[in-house]
Amino acid sequence: MDIISMVFSFLIGTAIGFVIAHSWNTHVAQQAIIKINNLFDRLWHQHTKLLQEMKQDMDNPDYKFQREFYILKKNQRFSLSLAKPCLAYFLDEHNGLQDQLKTLEAYGFVSNVTESSKNNFAKYQFSEKFVELLRNKEI
Repeated sequence: MDIISMVFSFLIGTAIGFVIAHSWNTHVAQQAIIKINNLFDRLWHQHTKLLQEMKQDMDNPDYKFQREFYILKKNQRFSLSLAKPCLAYFLDEHNGLQDQLKTLEAYGFVSNVTESSKNNFAKYQFSEKFVELLRNKEI
């Protein structure tokens, strides 16, 4: 076998390997997207009221870049010295709100970012993927 045939065979083999690897990675990525969408649809049906409210907030231009939110009781006094809008969800309006948030947290859709030294308010943060899923949800 001469050197030209070996180089040609190597290049062809490399190209075929690249195509196969790219196809496999595309397939795996598509399957992951399908799984996340199916999970989100299941969670939507289990937590419709909360997720609808969150979707409305994320669709509101005033909250376009807002990712943090607080958990409060309706009559609880709450004061922040922030210049930006603040999101809050109320325990009185959502049955088992803390348990619902634990479920969303378990799937990585929200994170508890409560700062224990500052106040007694539970503070959470939306993941970017969750915001994207909420904004793309057709009601």
